[in-house]
Amino acid sequence: MKKSRNTRQRAVILDVLKNTESSHPTAETIYREARKVLPNISLGTVYRNLNFLRGQGLVREIRSNNEASSRFEGERPPHAHFHCTCCQTVHDIPLPDCVRNLQWEGDTPICSVNSLELHIVGACSQCVAVQS
Repeated sequence: MKKSRNTRQRAVILDVLKNTESSHPTAETIYREARKVLPNISLGTVYRNLNFLRGQGLVREIRSNNEASSRFEGERPPHAHFHCTCCQTVHDIPLPDCVRNLQWEGDTPICSVNSLELHIVGACSQCVAVQS
């Protein structure tokens, strides 16, 4: 991990992510929350710091093809995401056993997994209930 100075802006952004752990905020949402603490922070500063923190492994970017904006979360144990196409929420879900106990039969054993992203897209139970 590259050494860098810990700026007040980064600390505030990480704090926003820590305090909104279930909502997976967009950069714009993080910007609005950060402005409550740092009124002069710019949206560009938020984006630059999110990119830096992502590169350091402190923030995870969650992308969905159904949404224009990425969402972000702080460090968490491995998990999957469910994206609701109706209300646009993103929910954390546990990884299935077949993913947690990753094993393949074949000639090449897996030595190291650096990253895993599992996104399930559909309608959440609340949206299905409204549609029924």
